[in-house]
Amino acid sequence: MSQEGAELVRRAFTDMYGGEYQEAARAFHDDAVWHNTAEFPGPHCCQGPQAIIDFWTTMMEDFEGTQEVERLAQGGNAVVIGVHSVGRTTSGIPVDFRWAALVQLRKGKISRVDIHGDWSKALKAVGLEE
Repeated sequence: MSQEGAELVRRAFTDMYGGEYQEAARAFHDDAVWHNTAEFPGPHCCQGPQAIIDFWTTMMEDFEGTQEVERLAQGGNAVVIGVHSVGRTTSGIPVDFRWAALVQLRKGKISRVDIHGDWSKALKAVGLEE
């Protein structure tokens, strides 16, 4: 996979974190699927760019802080993205955690996102090891 794939993923996630939802939606296929872990807030599965954006819009309404892409790794037609979320919920609960996702690409767009609890699990899911 070329560097363009990793940059597409970085840009899409950065756009979501910055509230640029329509810009982020352009990076997803019409049939894209987003799978959350049981620990991740919100629905277990979202299908299609609008459902994914609706999920992020709702989640970010209850979060005051930052989310930063810390690292990326490429493997085949996938990108592993490591994210650091720091801030507070609007009810004052502190948030400081790192999480990772396996992002699959098809024809230059995001086709699937699988949230993983940590970087090493996401790497292993795509066949990469630390």
